[in-house]
Order: sequence, then C-alpha cells, then structure tokens
Amino acid sequence: MKLQNLLKLILLTLAFTNSATLPIGFPLKIYEGVGFLALVLLLAGGGFRLGRSQRIPLLWGVFFFGSMVASAWGLNELWSRDLSMLEWAHGRYNPLINTIFHYCYLAFDIGLLVLVLHALENKLLSLLDFCKWWLMGSVVAVAYGVVLNLFFLVGLPASLLLRFSAVDFMNIGGVLVARTGPFEEGNYFGLYLLASVVINLYAIQKSPHRFYRWCLPVLILGTVMTASPAALMGVVAVVIVAILTGGFSSSVRNITIVAGVVVFGFVIQSGLFQSVVLDKFSLLFTGGVTDTKNVSLIQRLNESYHAWQLFLDFPWGVGMGNFGYFFGYYPDLYTWLITDFNNFKPISNNVYMEVLSEHGLGMGLLFLALLYLKLKRLIRAHELTVAAGFILVCVYFVAFPTFRLSLIWVFWAFVVFLGQDTRESAQPIKE
Repeated sequence: MKLQNLLKLILLTLAFTNSATLPIGFPLKIYEGVGFLALVLLLAGGGFRLGRSQRIPLLWGVFFFGSMVASAWGLNELWSRDLSMLEWAHGRYNPLINTIFHYCYLAFDIGLLVLVLHALENKLLSLLDFCKWWLMGSVVAVAYGVVLNLFFLVGLPASLLLRFSAVDFMNIGGVLVARTGPFEEGNYFGLYLLASVVINLYAIQKSPHRFYRWCLPVLILGTVMTASPAALMGVVAVVIVAILTGGFSSSVRNITIVAGVVVFGFVIQSGLFQSVVLDKFSLLFTGGVTDTKNVSLIQRLNESYHAWQLFLDFPWGVGMGNFGYFFGYYPDLYTWLITDFNNFKPISNNVYMEVLSEHGLGMGLLFLALLYLKLKRLIRAHELTVAAGFILVCVYFVAFPTFRLSLIWVFWAFVVFLGQDTRESAQPIKE
C-alpha cells in the first residue's frame, strides 16, 4: 500500500479515539495500527527527508531523550515508596510499564509528525489534500456525534456504533446531550474541532472549492455539541480573525456572520451559556458554586495546584506519566472537594503544568520554545489565521489533559510545514 494512502486513512480516522476501537486493555485505534504500518514502510523505504522542516522534529528528539533523566529519577523514587493504597497502580499503570507505554506513545507521536512532514515535503500529499482528508474525517466525526445522540434519544445502545466505553453527557435545557462524539470526552472533541476549523479556514482562503465552505457550518454544529467553553470561544475568535484578515468572498463572510448569529441565539436560549459559562465559572464570578455537579473547572484548578506543588519540590521533574503517583502527598486547593485519588489515576489537566511537573524545568522551557518557534514561523509566513488558531490551541492547553494525543502532532505537522517558506505559503494553492 502506498504511503500517501495510509496517511489519508490516518487523517480520516484521527477522531476515533474511543469509538470504532479494539478493546485490548486499552482502546486500540485505527490510526494507531495504520500509523505503525506507515512508519515501518517509511523507514524500510530509505528513511525520511524533511527539508527545511527538520529543525522542529530534531528538537522534539532532544525533548524525548532529555525527559528520560526525570523519568529515571521518578522510577527510582517510586520503587522506594509504598503504592499499595493506589488501587489503579497495577497492570498497565505499574510505574515501569506505565513509563515504557508513555515513551512508546511519545515516539509514535513524533513519528507521525515526521511522517506528515515527509509526505508534504516530498509532495506525496499536497497541503490541500491534507486539508481535504482531515476535514472529511471531521465531518464523519460530527455525523457520528449526531447519530450517537439519536441512538440515546430512541434508547438504542452505543455498542451498535462500536462505542464500548462510557459516554460523557451534559444537561442542556433539561436534555442530556452526548458531547463526546467518537472521543473519550467533550473536551477532546472540542480541541479536535477547533483545529479542524483552523484547517478549514485556511483551505477556504486558499481554494474556491465548495466542499471547504460547506464544512464550516458542520464543524460549528459539532463544536456546539461538545459544550466545551474553550472550543466555543476559540472557534468564534478564529473565525473573527479570518474575516478581519481577508481571503473570504463576500458571500462566505455573510453566510458565516448569519450562522454565527443563529448559533449565538441557540446557545443563549438553550441554557448552554448558563451551563458552560455561568455555572462552570461561578466560583470566579460570585465566589461560590452555583451547580455542585458542574465543577470541572474547580477540579482542574485543584489538579494544576497539585502539579505546581510537585514542581516546587522536584524542579527536575518526576517522570513522564508519573504525576498521579505523587498526587496524594499534597493538600487540595479546595478542602471541600472530594478527590478519590486512590481509585482513579489523577492527571494535571493542564498541559503546561503536566510538562513542568513531569518533565522538569529544562524540558518545560524547551516545550515553550518549540511552541514559540512554530508560531514564529507562521507569522513570518503571513499565515495570520492559522497563527491565531495555533495560539488558541495553546490557550486550550491550559485546561487540557495532555499534549500526547496524536491529532495534536498531526496538526503541528501542518503548522510546521505551512510556516517553512514565506514565498510559497503566502500564495493561493492550486488544486
């Protein structure tokens, strides 16, 4: 099978992280199997050629090996501690197995970054081909989310849609809405759709093809369905930037504005604004909690607080994936919040705190430098809409579980390649 065909299949199935998977102790995803095969073919075919894009993957290699210092210390420390109280720290979550798993997956993610850059650099796939297949996957993911809701509405089991794990719901106007789509939770789906809107807006600016224009309302519908405030605000912001920076026809601008007004009206009258903004941020607005069942923001603040305390004690890091083992040694930020860290593996729920506490200060600074380099390249290439979208994804990381999610690395590959050459990327692309 040709490498470009495997890459198209990866792009098409990136959203299916907890649906249409093979449950073998963890959900084995379609793109993982296809990606592994593609990487084997890439290496067997004489390796990869990245051209002007090679600097970023090399620095990620430094991050990969540099993080091993913190992991070596973390493993040594964990072996001296009693972890018997942690019911989850068995099997896959045994410290050694957990560390090996995380490094294998980080290597896979960096491999996907290299794979996409190689395909784009060597013209196995054009930028608009990349956009088309990513967006086809996005449309399929939104359609899956709609059908999932219809199944629950009529009482059909999610297993008929090859969904075997729990589904995340939100009460909107008295109606339970499945907000996960094919993902584990709505927050994941929201980040994916934000990245998809960024890619969609780039494609609209570079190509007159109707497919790209019709994708946008579908992606906006999916974003509303996720009930993720970060995704909703991010999509609104990047669309505004795209309209202000130009590249859209008057008809596209008018359709987008009308769609935005309709969506805004729906969000207000449906109670979604109350649920995802007023109730969720009530502690910040009023000093109290309006809905004690809607405390995800408070939980995230508490987990980030634990990560910060952990970093202050161990600025060299405790090792990738090891945050949860140390969670119980630190007090909660909110004493009334019940934290069951013995039965469920805690995570920092903030990418920056995750990197700082697990990988240490040195790799944390390198992580920030890599994000800065990617943004700098986009601005230099005058890709302001994608640059704005990239910034919004980075802001999203403040309340996101991890950066080790394959769709993030594939999106980063798009960003890195797009920012490599000012002269080429500033021009419209012919299909």
